Amino acid sequence: MEFYFEICLFLKRFCRLSFGLKHGFLLPFTLLIAVLLVFSGTAFSQKSKKQLEKEKKENLRKIEQTNEILKEVKKEKKASLSQLKVLRQQTRLKEQTIGSIQDELGILQGDIQHLQSEEEQMAFTLQKIRKEYAAMVYAASKASISNQLIFLFASETFNQFLMRIQYLRYYADARRRQAEQIRIMSLNLNQQKLKLAMVKEGKENLLLHEEKEKIQLETLKEDQKKVVSQLSEREQDLKEKIDKHKAALNRLERMISDLVKAEIRRSHTTVGPPKPNRDDETIEDKMSLTPEGKLISKSFSGNKNRLVWPVQNGFISSSFGKHEHPVLKRVYVDNLGIDISTRSGEKVRSVFEGTVGLVGSVPGMDGQIVMIRHGEYFTVYSGLRNVSVNAGDKVKMKQVLGEVLKDEEDGAVLQFQIWKNNKRLDPEDWLANE
Repeated sequence: MEFYFEICLFLKRFCRLSFGLKHGFLLPFTLLIAVLLVFSGTAFSQKSKKQLEKEKKENLRKIEQTNEILKEVKKEKKASLSQLKVLRQQTRLKEQTIGSIQDELGILQGDIQHLQSEEEQMAFTLQKIRKEYAAMVYAASKASISNQLIFLFASETFNQFLMRIQYLRYYADARRRQAEQIRIMSLNLNQQKLKLAMVKEGKENLLLHEEKEKIQLETLKEDQKKVVSQLSEREQDLKEKIDKHKAALNRLERMISDLVKAEIRRSHTTVGPPKPNRDDETIEDKMSLTPEGKLISKSFSGNKNRLVWPVQNGFISSSFGKHEHPVLKRVYVDNLGIDISTRSGEKVRSVFEGTVGLVGSVPGMDGQIVMIRHGEYFTVYSGLRNVSVNAGDKVKMKQVLGEVLKDEEDGAVLQFQIWKNNKRLDPEDWLANE
């Protein structure tokens, strides 16, 4: 009878810790919750790591682009604004790369904490199961075959006899399952330790990568200081060039504004005056559109933040609007659009379908200018050579318009503008994020 009560006590304790024998193996509820929490946390972090890895690859691609531009600029063998702009861009990209590495390190640290917590839970559960198994083995050692037979034949009824046989079968089956569970959990625990070691190794490698990137970042900052120092010695030349460039930009702005106003007046004559609206534009500043022009204008507007870049390789070296000169203190420049630094001879392409409204030049500005109309929108491309289109031509998106001209001081720079009627817009709000 003592053996019978031990079996019942064991089964009662064991069922309290488990889901039950019908599942084929015994898994503590607390362990299942821990595994689910760790899995969900790991799945989330994996998605974040993929995103960070994509950002790092994109930064690496952009850095390689700027390296090609920098090699070309350095051929001049003297400090220049174009060299400074490339170094500043590389510095920004390095800082972004380091930021991505630090974000990834944070995710890895979270993974390590999750894995450590899971390992501790598994070790605790394994210890508890081993303790239960040891109790079962001890109980089994006390129950010889003769004792089991006595236990069975001591039954008062046939039903009790069958129940005792069932208890003995449960007991033997539980021992086998418990032994198998110990084997599986021991294997999982070893795999968990290996996985944790791999994540820790990945973290160490990432820390070394971060340190390398920081050293390169400091080198870039030192190179910038040297270029700024050399350019500062030519302050008077820079100021004269800025004044000439401002005058040329003013002439360009007046020319584009006059052309747009002429287009608006012509549209009013051919289509009729536009309907009044609630925005700040007056009827005199608003284009009258044909049905085709309305479609193109609506399509252009719908591609905000998605327009293709006017060059395949390059970066924005000067943003839209008024900002401080990169070298001269208390000197500000007002950009009509954006400057895109690239390589000499880079192909310039139309960002959208439209009609060429102008191919010309402005005194004091190197290269040619192409203006394309897209309904009530206009795109302007300045600093071109070998222009391959003429006024009145219909152009498609990505159609080549010409090549970027290289300037000795500024390098190969495309000046790109977007206008809506007679109002200048920030092209960065319209170009796709690349």
